[in-house]
Amino acid sequence: MSTKIYLIEGLPGSGKTTTAEALTRLLQEQQTDTHLHIEGDLNHPADYESIAYLTLSEWTDFQSKYASLDVLRFAEMFNDYVLVSYRQWQSKQDVPEAALTFLQARDIYELPFELYQSLIFKKWEAFVTQALTTDTTYVFECCFLQNPLTMGLIKYDLPEETLRAYIERITTIIAPLQPVLVYVDQTDVEKSFRKALNERPTEWADGFVSYYTEQAYGMNHSLSGVEGTIVILQVRQALERQLLEMLPFRIEVFGNEDFSVEARQVWLKQLIQSTVRSTSLSES
Repeated sequence: MSTKIYLIEGLPGSGKTTTAEALTRLLQEQQTDTHLHIEGDLNHPADYESIAYLTLSEWTDFQSKYASLDVLRFAEMFNDYVLVSYRQWQSKQDVPEAALTFLQARDIYELPFELYQSLIFKKWEAFVTQALTTDTTYVFECCFLQNPLTMGLIKYDLPEETLRAYIERITTIIAPLQPVLVYVDQTDVEKSFRKALNERPTEWADGFVSYYTEQAYGMNHSLSGVEGTIVILQVRQALERQLLEMLPFRIEVFGNEDFSVEARQVWLKQLIQSTVRSTSLSES
């Protein structure tokens, strides 16, 4: 079976998004039905973006309070909980600030780690089941390593063995898709992050630094400001490199220090060719 998913990972500012977009274009040029899902995608098939988790009692109270608003079509009901896509709801109508604040506080990425983790596993399992029924190839940015580590390492400062177990479980779930992971690497974390700070809006920079340093890891290690954020990013990179060594599927590291469009294009074309070649050999 051919590769059905490419996972694009790396630190913020490393060039993940542009690499994912370039890979998608190249795959589509080869007449491959390819779907790209980048960070912040409200319709991500294997992750949750701006989704609130409500118990049935919370949902009943919420519906009663906002009965005049059409929230039901933005909700998924399961056995004992309800998921509400609050950003999608907000994009379609005016949502009272109080309702939005209530849902944001119950975002899946604000849940206790065990509950968050169980929801992510279910989402991955449902995605893999669906993906195996189609000829579509998927390109996912940041949802395999970055998002789990944002929760487990940065938000909750959990032990490394807990984080490894989490990644191992996802690895097992996605194995039928013959994944290939592209790690966009930067040897100088400080240089690449400061470059991102200079290029991106001040709101992004302030929000990123605030989040990284005001969660459990930053607080427990007395880290603050841009300098503290860089330290945390260096710790995260070291852990990601350790995790790459344990993964049982194909890993390719792309050194993107020069941010060269031409070099990236050549590298990705070689990746696709080698992926097709190795698939053909395994099926012969």
